[in-house]
Amino acid sequence: MSDEKIYYMWLTIGFSPCNPRKWDLLSRYDSVQSLYNNMKEAQRYMSDAEAGSLGSASLRQAEELLEYCRGTGTEVFCPEDKGYPAKLRNIVNPPSVLFAKGRLEEIGFERSAAVIGARDPDEYSLNCTKRVSYELARNGVVVISGFARGIDTAAHEAAISAGGKTVAVLGCGTEYDYPRNSGALKRGICENGAVISEYFPAQRPCPENFKIRNRICSALSEAVVCMQASAVSGALNTAYHAAEQGKDIFVLPPRDIYAPQYQGQTALLRDGAELLLSPEDIISRLGENSRY
Repeated sequence: MSDEKIYYMWLTIGFSPCNPRKWDLLSRYDSVQSLYNNMKEAQRYMSDAEAGSLGSASLRQAEELLEYCRGTGTEVFCPEDKGYPAKLRNIVNPPSVLFAKGRLEEIGFERSAAVIGARDPDEYSLNCTKRVSYELARNGVVVISGFARGIDTAAHEAAISAGGKTVAVLGCGTEYDYPRNSGALKRGICENGAVISEYFPAQRPCPENFKIRNRICSALSEAVVCMQASAVSGALNTAYHAAEQGKDIFVLPPRDIYAPQYQGQTALLRDGAELLLSPEDIISRLGENSRY
């Protein structure tokens, strides 16, 4: 186990997994270990609450959490690790630790697409999601999604059916059963892909977690594919991150441009997203290995 991993875990415990302030603080030091060794000086750069929280965290806590992860078959990656996805290193607020089950180190994200959309999609969007995700996976594209019910689940299942790779980015810990009774799907994903999270393994989901994790879905992808979205859909948040990160955005044509459940798609198309008419639209953009 690397020293960096222990110290990154300590920093994450002290600041919480998603707090971007940890990176502001860490930028003042050569390494996370240097920050730890200079905690008294570092307090001048923190609020009292931050100093108290980080000061109460310990390396022993970090070691115990890493030991727990080993016991559950969960790998832990910090930014210095070879297995940490390179696409995450340079985004705004990258995960300080990444928990993973499956084969994350074996996955290349050079040809990857995030398939996103509603939790309660209609039959049209669901069927299109299954077809698009199946063809992407069959043509060697890694299918990334957020492991929610609806579009996300359909995308993961279709990729598995095609014998391809899929990555689930969770809004809770890898050990927490959400959506309920989803263990079989997690295991299926892990056989050839990975289930990942920046949250502690047993952490419960809460509404803001899902928007926060969306930046990871888009960052790991070369293209983001919106299959169904209302005007208030969380999928629009993922598309926003994708635009900020310079990723291609594809949108399934709405079945009815006036229906509320498609208003998010209509807005994305109005703002310049590309119309998705065939899986080949994405596959050809991503380059080699197409079976079309």
